[in-house]
Amino acid sequence: MLAVDAEPAGLALLRARIPPTAAGGVGVLCASFAEADLSCAHLIQAGFSLPFCPPQQFPALWQRIRRAFASGGVFAGQLFGTRDTWAGDPEMTFHARHQVEVLLDGLDILRLEEAERDGHAFSGPKHWHTFDILARKPISTHPPAPVSR
Repeated sequence: MLAVDAEPAGLALLRARIPPTAAGGVGVLCASFAEADLSCAHLIQAGFSLPFCPPQQFPALWQRIRRAFASGGVFAGQLFGTRDTWAGDPEMTFHARHQVEVLLDGLDILRLEEAERDGHAFSGPKHWHTFDILARKPISTHPPAPVSR
């Protein structure tokens, strides 16, 4: 398992919670998702992180995420909607529902829930407009192609 976070403090909190018996199976990488090398993955969990990718980098990041999935691999995460309080921030990425559906095209959508609520963020009061996503790459019925050497 690889944990990716651009904030060293987040990784420090994670390291402190990893039981010693599991420490060898968990790698940590201090980087943004946009910079991370995503290898073959059975699960990519991006909890409230992808909206912080600048809009000009998001399409390439999403393609890297899609390419990283193993057959049957699952994506779990959130995207922010266009009615979110932060939607005017040019350094963040926001989506309308039809754009989210296009991003998920070809995946088995296990859950796609759009929600709006008033609440709080670290910066204070906030209107949240989110898309909670659980989607799976279809399981391939074809054997993998041989690797040329």
